Amino acid sequence: MSRSAWILMLTGGMLCATAWSHHSRRNFDLENTTELRGTITEYSWRNPHTFAKLEVATDAGGTEEWLLELNSISVLTGTGWNSDTLHVGDEVTVVGNLEFEPGSKLFFSNYFVLPDGSRMVSAPNYSRGVPIARPPAREVDAAARSDDFSGIWRPQGMGMGAAAAAISLGGQTPSRGLPLTAAGQIELDAFDVEENPWFRCEPRTLPWLVSGTQQIVRESDDRILFRYEIMEVEREIHLGLADHPVGVEPSHLGHSIGRFEGATLVIDTARFAPAVWGIGAGVPSSDRKHVVERYTLAAGNRLSVEYTVEDPVYLTEPVTLSATYFLDAEYPWQDYNCDPQASQRHLTLE
Repeated sequence: MSRSAWILMLTGGMLCATAWSHHSRRNFDLENTTELRGTITEYSWRNPHTFAKLEVATDAGGTEEWLLELNSISVLTGTGWNSDTLHVGDEVTVVGNLEFEPGSKLFFSNYFVLPDGSRMVSAPNYSRGVPIARPPAREVDAAARSDDFSGIWRPQGMGMGAAAAAISLGGQTPSRGLPLTAAGQIELDAFDVEENPWFRCEPRTLPWLVSGTQQIVRESDDRILFRYEIMEVEREIHLGLADHPVGVEPSHLGHSIGRFEGATLVIDTARFAPAVWGIGAGVPSSDRKHVVERYTLAAGNRLSVEYTVEDPVYLTEPVTLSATYFLDAEYPWQDYNCDPQASQRHLTLE
């Protein structure tokens, strides 16, 4: 395959796979757009969402302040934004979506018309055909190879196989298709998107972690480190152990032991602490959760993973999911730096 065939455009499907949306858009009227004109009074370049404030003149001769919700830094960067795109005092026009709640001054921003007349898309999925000012394409090194799983791996696709095609772990909507016990179904029926752990900048646990950009580091013969870009999570995989040691305290990420079966790295994780949304959106996990991951190298630059989660408290049977990754050795790793205020700002708007 030629180098040119490996040009990675940081938009579209790949962007959607790596830049996780933070909360539901169901509270916004996404079918209809509204235009606001005013003056920027705040621009907060933060994860998981960037916000701006806009002072808008009213028909009565006064002003009112609107809170403009933008996307995460990774999404905005992929459409050409940076920390200097907006400035306090800028006169701008914003096209976006109102909340359904009457009188709300929270506004989901699709695109901005800047003082120089240029347009910057802040929500690629809702830009209504407005051209996206993309940064220059970055070439992926097609010659890079890994012979020991080390490297930065980026998602190429998520799947579940034919037997589990109807399953979704959810996110902004409830999980779907999981084989739930009565206890699990009660929890799912009480789904509330505001219980999303991200609203407290709390990292997710397995099986959620197996979905985004990750770095695998072979630190020694008895230890492998997994780093995840989203929420800056790190996991230790202990090699050379036949079982989990007695006395290991339960934790959010559990205790992981690994072994090699030819070209496959098998990771067994147990000793989890109970977690909100620990299996899927709206479905918690118990201290009986057990996850087995199987990572297989192909040609040194492709990585497939099949992972099975079981939890007899909330699942009637194990669930197996899968994902594929490509090696991106020169990917510019992004510090997430989740901001708790930005995480909950849309919930505290008066």
